[in-house]
Amino acid sequence: MLNNLKTASPKTPAKPFALTLSHEQWLSFALTATLMLIFALVTALTNSLGWSILASATLLFFLAYPLIWLAWRCYHFWCQAIMQLTTYTQVIREGETNLRFKAQHPDNLLAELQQEISRLAIDKLKKAQQNQTIDHLLSHILDSWPIPVCLFDENNQLTYRNIAMKDKIQQPMLIGTSAADLGFVMDNDNLSHSQFNQQWQCQSISYLYQQKKCHIFSALDISQPLHQQQSITQQNLIRVLAHELRNSLTPMASMADTLLCNDSFNEAQVRMVLGRIKTRSERLLSFIEQYSQLSQLPRPRATWFDFNNLLDEAKAMITEPCTIHYQGNSQCYADEQQMAQILINIFKNAQEAGDKEHCDISVSLYYRQDSWQGNQQGRQIIEIIDNGPGFANLDNALTPFYTTKSHGSGIGLSLCAEITRNHGGEFTLENTVEGGAKIMMSWPVGNKINH
Repeated sequence: MLNNLKTASPKTPAKPFALTLSHEQWLSFALTATLMLIFALVTALTNSLGWSILASATLLFFLAYPLIWLAWRCYHFWCQAIMQLTTYTQVIREGETNLRFKAQHPDNLLAELQQEISRLAIDKLKKAQQNQTIDHLLSHILDSWPIPVCLFDENNQLTYRNIAMKDKIQQPMLIGTSAADLGFVMDNDNLSHSQFNQQWQCQSISYLYQQKKCHIFSALDISQPLHQQQSITQQNLIRVLAHELRNSLTPMASMADTLLCNDSFNEAQVRMVLGRIKTRSERLLSFIEQYSQLSQLPRPRATWFDFNNLLDEAKAMITEPCTIHYQGNSQCYADEQQMAQILINIFKNAQEAGDKEHCDISVSLYYRQDSWQGNQQGRQIIEIIDNGPGFANLDNALTPFYTTKSHGSGIGLSLCAEITRNHGGEFTLENTVEGGAKIMMSWPVGNKINH
């Protein structure tokens, strides 16, 4: 017999019987067991009393109906509340709001569960109403919005378009129509349309809605702002050029007028005035020529030059009494023509802003070696300090076309700052303790200054 036995293959252990029954099956099993126990006790009682089998069977027959009915009522009462809660939650999930759950007795164990489900239903209803209100509001706003807007779902089918978009596309835009049929082109998740040319600023945005990738397309008509910006740019260009022309031509006219007022001409004086006029005219013409060609400040061509000669030229452009004190190096590394523009603008500002009889300006030029940059790198610094009242508004002093002077244009300092930044440097303003204005310019140079 041992030879006929086969080794049983290992099997997955069966789950206990208790774990295979649901709550309903457990309830049915318990009620059935209770009925069988009652029947067994009644049978044992009738036998002990000496009843016949017929009498015992008759008694059991009459007891079976009410007992089975009572057991069924217990089962139905327990399951009915659960089924009602289940139906209620399903109805809520479908979005119905006209169904209400029957109130339970406070001692019922399901009363608290019912209250939680009711709270969830109320919260869901409020959120749905809020979402509906927001959707209606957004739809109303977008319909009256002059900016064309449309939305596409994950299949690039139209889900919304406002009136402005329909008017611009000039073709029927039915909900559910594909983007391609409406003339839209999808390229790297970006929508575009041939109806929107360069005068339109188009924007295509991808977003996730219910875990699905959707697209929104909008377009803004920027033709009017573009024209306005072009007009502002032209006006600003004219103001910049007019500012520079006025700064140069005014002192030259003054020097020419001084010569004409003399009864006799001093040849040396005439040659000096004409030389200054010629030098300044050539620099101004060169500056305007480069500016007109590039429509912006020309790129600086930095070289080493004698700063004293440039300072004398800038002094000659100031007609009012003004004393300039200079100390520091004689060599400067920058674009000579643009540096002349800087000095003339700063000197003119100091002269016009001065509230004293005599204008004093101190100019310092020095070189600072930055050890962390190595032996061949450093910064050249120019400091200019006047004895005027200082800057009335430091925050806006470098803002183009902003000025606190009644006859100023607000171009000078912003132009100086732009030239300094084009040199790779920094242009800073501050007021001194004595009340004057201090301007500091610094930019890197590749070689040490020759003293």
